[in-house]
Amino acid sequence: MGHTEDEDEDSNHLTKVSIRKKTCLKFVSDGIIGGLENAFYKLGKAVATYPILTIIICIVICGLFGIGMKDFNQTTEDAELWVPATSRIQSERKWVLDNFPPITRYASLILVENNVLSERSFQAMYDLYQQALNIEVNGKKFEDMCYSVAGHCYVNNILEIWSYNKTVINSLTLEDKYKVVNQNVTYSPLYHKETDITTLIGKIRRHRGGAITGAESAVMLFLLQDNLEWKTEAMEWESKMIKIANQGHEHIRQIYIYTTRSFDDEGYGAVNSDTKLLSAGFSIVFIYVILTLGRFNLLEQKLYLSLAGLLVVGLSIMFAYGLAMACGVIYGPVHALMPFLLLGIGVDDMFVIVEAWKNLTHVEQKLSLVQRMALTLKRAGVSVTVTSVTDIVAFAVGASTVIPGLSGFCIYAALGIFALFLLQSTFFVACLTLDQMRVEARRNAIICCYVHKNYEINECSKRDYGQLFFKHYYGPFLMKLPVKITVMLITALIVGVNLYGFIQLRQDFDLTMYIPSDSYAHKYAKAKEAYFPYAGIDSAVYCRDLSYKKDVKLFEEMIKKVKNSTYVQNGTVVNWYEPFHYWLVTTNKVDIRYLIGADGYPYSNYAFAQLLYKFITETRIGQAFSPYVKFTNTTPPFLQGTYIPFRHTYQGDSKKEIKAMESLRDITDQMGFSTGKCFPYAVQYLTYETNKILQVELYRNLALAGVCVFIVTLLLIANLWTSLIVFTCVIFTLIDVAGTLYFWDVTIDTASSILLTLSVGLAVDYSAHIGHTYMTIIGEKNERPIKALAAIGPAVFSGGFSTFLAFLLLSRSNSYGFALFFRVFFTVVVFGLFHGLAYLPVILSWIGPEPYHNEEDNQKYLHNGLSNGINADEKEEYEMDADSGCIRQDTSTENSPLKSSQSESGNSSEVTDGTTCAIASSPRVKSKSTNCVDKNAEFLPENESLIESNKDEMTTDADTDTQDKYTVNHEEGS
Repeated sequence: MGHTEDEDEDSNHLTKVSIRKKTCLKFVSDGIIGGLENAFYKLGKAVATYPILTIIICIVICGLFGIGMKDFNQTTEDAELWVPATSRIQSERKWVLDNFPPITRYASLILVENNVLSERSFQAMYDLYQQALNIEVNGKKFEDMCYSVAGHCYVNNILEIWSYNKTVINSLTLEDKYKVVNQNVTYSPLYHKETDITTLIGKIRRHRGGAITGAESAVMLFLLQDNLEWKTEAMEWESKMIKIANQGHEHIRQIYIYTTRSFDDEGYGAVNSDTKLLSAGFSIVFIYVILTLGRFNLLEQKLYLSLAGLLVVGLSIMFAYGLAMACGVIYGPVHALMPFLLLGIGVDDMFVIVEAWKNLTHVEQKLSLVQRMALTLKRAGVSVTVTSVTDIVAFAVGASTVIPGLSGFCIYAALGIFALFLLQSTFFVACLTLDQMRVEARRNAIICCYVHKNYEINECSKRDYGQLFFKHYYGPFLMKLPVKITVMLITALIVGVNLYGFIQLRQDFDLTMYIPSDSYAHKYAKAKEAYFPYAGIDSAVYCRDLSYKKDVKLFEEMIKKVKNSTYVQNGTVVNWYEPFHYWLVTTNKVDIRYLIGADGYPYSNYAFAQLLYKFITETRIGQAFSPYVKFTNTTPPFLQGTYIPFRHTYQGDSKKEIKAMESLRDITDQMGFSTGKCFPYAVQYLTYETNKILQVELYRNLALAGVCVFIVTLLLIANLWTSLIVFTCVIFTLIDVAGTLYFWDVTIDTASSILLTLSVGLAVDYSAHIGHTYMTIIGEKNERPIKALAAIGPAVFSGGFSTFLAFLLLSRSNSYGFALFFRVFFTVVVFGLFHGLAYLPVILSWIGPEPYHNEEDNQKYLHNGLSNGINADEKEEYEMDADSGCIRQDTSTENSPLKSSQSESGNSSEVTDGTTCAIASSPRVKSKSTNCVDKNAEFLPENESLIESNKDEMTTDADTDTQDKYTVNHEEGS
């Protein structure tokens, strides 16, 4: 192909390209990105050459990994999920379960009346007591299944002071009742233990002198044995008791009830019900993906491609779950979030790949399908890699936490995102190839066997309105100075307010929050807070392997300290030792006296065990304490262990609860027993143990994830300043999410901690794409953000909006857990999109760094393209690409079409490196300033006739100033 003198002069000028000194970071980045681009090009070429084989291989591999799910086992034990394995409470819990396993079920009622001490209130409570005793299920009544204390079914209520004797109760006057209740701590004649009356009645009214003159509420607690023999009957008894309580009583204003089965019925019941909403959310996302990926004509709809995209999520779950379970990674209820996390990330990657396909230039669209797919994956691959690697690293760091449930979730998430990354690059690209083969064969999008022969695509479906909006409306509007200032002020205001909320965010866990607000169980919890605000949890001090002969004095002192602790309610300590010692002192039996020394104590451990065994088994008082001691199965029996029950005082939040637990631990740990040990334990302590470290672990995980995300983005974006700006987007999003949760009255607990950790991965996606695309675009300060928004903005928005749609229906959920999911994902999407699509472009327009390549690189690329034999029409298009501010420089690899063209033509002139515009989403629309086709803007694929008409426009009005807009000046650049 011949050249004119002017062209030779241009050629001589273009060869005088200044060489810019590369930084160490740029060298590293070029190696990474260049290697990635080359690998993705080869991968795309292989996948597009053998799409069906690729699909089969992906399905087979995921299926093989999925075999690991055959041993599926969901862990529901809090101790295994949320308590560190090295915590002291793990061994303490094991000993308690081995020696004193839970043996009771319960039904707890709160009765509300103007004065529960009145005659009719007492009669009403006795009526309820009798109704409970008369409930019969399969021939079994309460007395057949009840938990017995001192030979009586245990029902804790103020009536126990009068032994539930109807005659005595009916004969009581109000003065008689006041006399008893004003004793505060009295002795239960039925169960032979101290009873604090003030723990049995609530909203107490007192005289000026402090005497009780009435109360608005009373408790009634029924205990049943948790026996497998009649567990079904016991659960049915609870159901009937719930029905009785909800029906009410004519002399009781309100009855609230909570039973052993209530949380499973109400809490998990709501979860199972709202799971249907999540399924509906999947359907909404599927519809949105179909509408976004495809076009409204008979050829370019993407129904099957959308299904393939969702199938990728399913295959990723199969891969991650199978591999993790095969390796023994713990799986808990919170892992049910995984599909929705992968859905949000997977849909985002899918949009990026499809947009890269749409953004191929007119020249590139003339290449073979295999080469087009190779170029598509080459450009999309780096962008997808940036977000995928940062997400994987963020969750991998989270997996280092000492909390097993959180660690397991992060491992599953990291494996799932890794699988998603691989499958999007292979399986989905293969499906995209097959879909494009169908389009080019003019087969119907739904009925693929039908071929359209004379079908004309409507003009409306040829336009990409999302890209047009960002290119011609949103971008230019955002770049106006008043708008920029407004955006920065809004950013500062939002971050400032939410920073305050983030600082105020407190650590607390309340199981009541996870019960639907309209359920009877939730009403009971609120009634308990209102009428018994100072009721604490039941706990106990357990002792094992003590030498009672040596340590009896220390044992007595320990019990005394526990009773006097400010964290223990008066009258709630059930102490078997005091009546036992009293029995030793007062008994006159010879077979007992000879085992007692001169000091009044058993003379040996053997004597102590024998006397205690006699007391527990042969005396009526001792039988009441039989649940609290355990003997060995040897002859004679020895004391194996014992516990002293008590009730904590009310603690308002997690910090105070932890302090109460640690206070009791200090008492037992400092006693200095010669052998064995004593320790306080309650089921709730498991939660306290988690709360001790949860906030520290959360902040640690967020900090480490943030550092790792910054390092990864720095390596892949390859610009320190851009990486820092992108990192501020991630930090601001996390602050905004956490701060907003505070204003929603959400506290730091296990669920919110997992969701906040998860937010790191999602927050990166919305800003990293914009930052990376910005670095590939050449132009003025205000032009580059507009072009970046046009290039990747629609894909970023679609990814975020689809995530929002998945959880939209949960906004009205009665389940706190699902409502929390919605709140976190909603705020992540809103703030993530705001910082990625508003704050980031504005800040880049002011202080954004120079792009990877300069204008001289563009002109040199044009010259090389001309010398490589590109025809006039193609040269014109490449000139328009240069005018738009970005070039497609695919000469960096041996597989590049332009490189091949260069080799064939024998041209050996130098070519600049091929990392320019490597991002997958450069917009392809008519430039507003030049009315030409931007090669860097691929969102609006123009048909050939439209491009030809543009070229006609560029040459028609040669006598006007507009001719200068469409002619590339090789001296000055575009």
